[in-house]
Amino acid sequence: MSKRGLARLALAVVALIVTGCTLNRPADPVVLTGAQLPALSSVAAVDVVAFRWVNGWDQVPIQVDERKDVNFTTVYNGAISANFVTTVYADPGTFTGADANANVDADDEVVFMAKDVGLEAPSDATGPAGVVAGSGAKVKVRSSLGGADRDGWIYLFKRSGGLSPGAGESYVSYDFQLLSGAYKTTYKLQDGPNAENTTVSTPYYAGHFSDRWLNDQLKVKAGDASEVDILDRHKALLAPGNCGRSEDTFDDAEGAFVTNKVGPVRAIRSYVGANSGPLTQREHIFYEQRQDVRTFLRVHSGIPGPIDFFDYSAAAVGMKYRNNANTGGVTIDGAPDTVTAAQLAWESVDGPQGGLSMAHSFTTDIPGLVASSFYFDDSTPGGGAETQCTGDAQAIGQSGPWVRTNPLPNTDPRTTPFNSLTSTRTIYFEEPGKADGAARSAQAASPFQLTVSSFP
Repeated sequence: MSKRGLARLALAVVALIVTGCTLNRPADPVVLTGAQLPALSSVAAVDVVAFRWVNGWDQVPIQVDERKDVNFTTVYNGAISANFVTTVYADPGTFTGADANANVDADDEVVFMAKDVGLEAPSDATGPAGVVAGSGAKVKVRSSLGGADRDGWIYLFKRSGGLSPGAGESYVSYDFQLLSGAYKTTYKLQDGPNAENTTVSTPYYAGHFSDRWLNDQLKVKAGDASEVDILDRHKALLAPGNCGRSEDTFDDAEGAFVTNKVGPVRAIRSYVGANSGPLTQREHIFYEQRQDVRTFLRVHSGIPGPIDFFDYSAAAVGMKYRNNANTGGVTIDGAPDTVTAAQLAWESVDGPQGGLSMAHSFTTDIPGLVASSFYFDDSTPGGGAETQCTGDAQAIGQSGPWVRTNPLPNTDPRTTPFNSLTSTRTIYFEEPGKADGAARSAQAASPFQLTVSSFP
């Protein structure tokens, strides 16, 4: 193991000894809603602070993300009529706007990291310095992953003075840079593209966006990863080689940002607009060691089911690709392989470049939805279905979920009847040799059990 790997292992051991935390899930967030924390309903979101108990109080980072109901016509600033109301992350920097209720209301999200929980405070403990007496909420966090119950505790309070909710930490750096200038005055809502130079970075990974849907860089930084850019693009098509719809055509049509924000625990990038699906929405939730990508399909009937896939760059050659139907895996090398198609529960890629462990899931009420997978590895693809619609001319380990239902029923809620379809891709960023899609899929599907009580 390298010096950097040994250092991280030592830090993990020290953290276990110091905090007493046995959850053993440092990459995972703990997310509560305001409805679960009635004691905070009269507390301004910016005044919530968090502590764990480790032979005394130790402040840890906490983030409150305010949410609100908004009509998407407002998100588009009236540039198009998109009469649909849903709950989104509030953002005064976009046309979504701030939450009218500045307190922790029922639909707000309160988030901290599982690695930051501690021991249960003694029954005679009083609150820490710098908080309002009697304002505390005690949160017991239980993980039952693998059939073993592990518990940790965290305590939330209203600050009384100069405490910062971030406790001096910033787990994610997210820098939204729109090349045209200020979002509200320069963004082309009716007809893109809208060039960006947006970056996200943590000690475990780094990414880049060149437009709303254009994620075109990904570097794994965990452990001894070589930190090369392994991604050509995160792509979207309705069929292999069908260039009529892609991430580029999405960016070239109407669209808007719902939310662009960063806090001490996570960053949120949420946007809408995918050609004739102006309500189709994607959210990227960036954590220190993990990213959640949620896509809400809202489009008229008659389209084929989409393919949502990563096209890797030439720098990814040599990595091993696996999924739940191909556990032995194939080497990403630009030479065609035979890979069994099946509904994806997980995928992984691994090599000296680092590792990605990805869990996939769908939430839908479409009867008999047919979900499968896509894989294509050919550095010299031909035409037809092999046509590369966007990005470079090579197909390097292209892989991801493919909804094979064709045509799909209506998922646009402005027209009845309508169905719903949401996909979630959960990405864990791993040290070389450590990618484990099956284990991470089980982890992503194992929610924490939360018990909230007052403190003291």
